[in-house]
Amino acid sequence: MHKLKKAQIPKVFACIAVTAFMAFMLAKPDYYLDSARRGLSLFASSVLPSLFPFYFCSLLLTYMGAVSTISKAGAKSVKLMYNAPKESAYVLFLSMLCGYPVGASTIYELYSAGAISQKDAKCVCSFCSTSGPVFMIGTIGGAIFANQKVGLIVLVAHYMGAILNGLIYRKKKDDDHIVSAFSSPSDVDGLLSRAISKATINMLYVGGYIVICGMLVDTLEFVGIRDALSHLQGASEPVLSAIYSLIEMTRASIECSKCQNLQLGVTLCTGAVSLGGLSITLQNYTFLSKCGVGFWELILKKGSQCALSMVFAFLLGFIL
Repeated sequence: MHKLKKAQIPKVFACIAVTAFMAFMLAKPDYYLDSARRGLSLFASSVLPSLFPFYFCSLLLTYMGAVSTISKAGAKSVKLMYNAPKESAYVLFLSMLCGYPVGASTIYELYSAGAISQKDAKCVCSFCSTSGPVFMIGTIGGAIFANQKVGLIVLVAHYMGAILNGLIYRKKKDDDHIVSAFSSPSDVDGLLSRAISKATINMLYVGGYIVICGMLVDTLEFVGIRDALSHLQGASEPVLSAIYSLIEMTRASIECSKCQNLQLGVTLCTGAVSLGGLSITLQNYTFLSKCGVGFWELILKKGSQCALSMVFAFLLGFIL
C-alpha cells in the first residue's frame, strides 16, 4: 500500500497542476484566449511554413527508400562513435536539416519498420534530437538577436553538443536485429498521400504543444514572475530566460536576447535550444515513447546535451 501511494504522488501533483491551470483559465478567460491565439498565430505564421515542407520531404525520402543510400555516407562514423546502426546517420542528417521533432519521428518510422531495435532507438535519440538551421540562423540570429554571428555560434555549439552527447550514451554491445524494408506504396500517389497525411497529423501534435506551452509561459507572466524577479536588476533576464527554457525555447530565446552580457545571452540561448523545454520534450516523447524511450530518460539525455552545448557556446562566445 505504501509503494502504491508513493507511485501515485507524481500523478497527484500532475492532477493538482492541471486543475490549477484550468482554474486560471476560468478566472481570466480573455487573457488565456489571447494567449491561445498568439500560440496559434506563432504556429501558423512561423512554425508551420518553415517545418511542414521539411517534415513532408523527410517522410517522402524515408518512404522512397532513401534510408540505405544516405546512411552509407556516415555508416562507419556512427558505428565507430556510438556503436549505432548505419540508419542513425540518416536520422542525424534529417534531424540537423529539418529540426525538431523530425529526428524523433524518423527514429519511430525506422523502429516501427523493424530497421532499428529498441536499444538502437535509445542510443540514437541521444544525438539525433536537434533544432534546424532555419530556426537557429533565421529566427535566433536574424529576428531575435539581429546578429547572424550569434545564430552561427548557437548552431555550431548546438550540433557539437549533440554529437558529443551521443558518446555518453554509446551503445555498449551489439544486439541482433533484422533490418526490414519499408512497406512503401508502389504507386506515386499512394506514397505522396501517405507522406502528406502523416506530416499533417504530426504537425497538429506540434501545434498543440506549442499553444499549451505558450499558455504555461503566459501563466507565469500572469502570476507576476517578471515583477518578482525585477529586484535582481541585471540578473532578472538571465534567470527569467532559464525558467522559460524549461517550458518553451522561443520565448526563452527572446529573453536571452535582453541579457546585458551578449556572451551570457548566447550561452543561455544555446542551452534553451538544446534543452528544448517541455514543448519540444513532449513533441519528441510523442514518437519516442512508442520506441520504449522513457520520459525521464529523455529528460536526462536532453539535459546532458544542454550542458555540453552551453560549454561550447560560452567558449565560442569569446569571438563576439
